[in-house]
Amino acid sequence: MSEQRKYRTFTAQRKLEIVLVGLRGDRSVREVCREHAISETLFYGWRDQLLEAGRERFAGKEERQGERELRRKVRELERALGRKTYELEIAGEALRGWE
Repeated sequence: MSEQRKYRTFTAQRKLEIVLVGLRGDRSVREVCREHAISETLFYGWRDQLLEAGRERFAGKEERQGERELRRKVRELERALGRKTYELEIAGEALRGWE
């Protein structure tokens, strides 16, 4: 039978350390990945996650306010869609009863 593959898990702290070593530039990303036995794709994924989290953390108040406004608008539209769906169901039942 086939062997079950074991995957390593990395703590958030360990991921951060590996990415920071790669970002420092003392060694190439390829060397860092080889040293830690990870793929470059995984390294770049972690790097992108780190940078995105940093962008979100440093986002200005206006950006966060804009996100809140968009979420509020989505909630309103979802409620309106729910009401219209309900109205269509009632209208469909009424038409079936008419026949």
